Amino acid sequence: MCCNDKGFVNELSKEMNITEADAEFILMSQGVVGLYNRRRRGTEEAEEQARALLAASTGHEDSRESGEKLWTANYMLDIAINFFVYVVHYQLMLWSTSYAINTWQVSISTAGLASGIFIVGSLLMRLPAGRYIDLAGRRRLLLWGTSAYFLLMLLYRLCPDVASFMVVRLLQGMAFGATSTATSIIAASLIPLKRMGSGIGYYTLGVTLASAVGPFWALSFINVGDFETSIIFCSALALIILCLSWLLKVPERDLSEREREAYHGVSLGDFIAKSSVAISMIAMVGGVCYSTVLSYMGEYAAANGMAELGGRFFFLCFAAASILSRPLIGWLLDNRGGNVVIYPSLLFLTGSMLLVAFAADDYMLLAGGVLLGIGYGSITAACHALALHCSLSRKMGVATSTYFMLLDMGTGAGPYCLGSVVPFFGFSAVYIMAAIIAVLGFGGYFLSMGRFHRFSIERLDRERDIKKRAAMHAANA
Repeated sequence: MCCNDKGFVNELSKEMNITEADAEFILMSQGVVGLYNRRRRGTEEAEEQARALLAASTGHEDSRESGEKLWTANYMLDIAINFFVYVVHYQLMLWSTSYAINTWQVSISTAGLASGIFIVGSLLMRLPAGRYIDLAGRRRLLLWGTSAYFLLMLLYRLCPDVASFMVVRLLQGMAFGATSTATSIIAASLIPLKRMGSGIGYYTLGVTLASAVGPFWALSFINVGDFETSIIFCSALALIILCLSWLLKVPERDLSEREREAYHGVSLGDFIAKSSVAISMIAMVGGVCYSTVLSYMGEYAAANGMAELGGRFFFLCFAAASILSRPLIGWLLDNRGGNVVIYPSLLFLTGSMLLVAFAADDYMLLAGGVLLGIGYGSITAACHALALHCSLSRKMGVATSTYFMLLDMGTGAGPYCLGSVVPFFGFSAVYIMAAIIAVLGFGGYFLSMGRFHRFSIERLDRERDIKKRAAMHAANA
């Protein structure tokens, strides 16, 4: 039994309030767990009890499975909210660096800290948000997050020094973490299980578009030195986000008494979804590659005489490739399983890093942008959907925060760790190292999940059915 099997067995046992041995038998009876030793089961009576538990969970229908409709009004509204949240985030990442330098004449490193501390705030909030969202209420967390996101925008221009500016950035990062975690969990609860790959793919497409739109607007304002208009623009978007949040109808989970009692204790497992860690670490590899390109593309393209064409249109090619490939990626994940998406995506990431590292002209650089768009876009969408799949319904929030925590860690640590080699070996070495990390991710996925057929379509379908039954069994227990 691979480590992911053990995590799923543990989650199923808690979901159905049964022993891990009974949960393992249920999974084995459906052909899910790869290894099973009959001697561990004990008597025939225990086997019969497990069969009865499985039978008791049938005959009910998950409300999300009553139809396969994906494009509901609430789903589209949630995508729009998340899109605008990320537009503001990406725009402020670029804006805050230039604003700190021009306003307080701080060093580049201090300005970079003022920008990056936003991610620190996001990380600080994601874990408790994922843990307590169902206890506090999904809609309540969303409204709290979007309200704070808007109100903190109004404080930017009131900061007297860079220290207070950093405090505001940190707090708004926490509001961003709460909001983006809430919108992700709400999206997952609105998507039919059979279409989770496509649904998460379209949902994360909004983030990809925001990664192009946000920097575009930021650079447009920064290039003319109009910092005031930029902050007004972001404030208006934050107000729109808040208004849309009030319109969103959010599906809530009714917690059982046993689930409420579980919140009284605190352990690492309450904040980290162990069954989702492995696949989330593959997303972290994607975050390292993408953020390394995002951080150094301007300087790299300028140093190699490719700023006008290659550097300028790199992220446009990136966004276009992500948009065009996303429907196919979602369909493949839902109908062919995880391996046919993860393996090619890691190869695309590796190829992208190598093309960028050895780019001899603008067109090689742009080709690297296309491969990055396909590879990174596919990795983030697939790993997000699979991280949710690895966890049962009661741990959906924790699985979401685990995924984003590791993705953000890769995004934040990549430029800092790999950038240290630039003074010694140049920018090309950064992208070669990123390519090596992508290859290591390929091997890590194979060893921990791929060789066990963890995400084969047959197994995904069986686990979806078991999760539906387990949720209904818990609701009627």
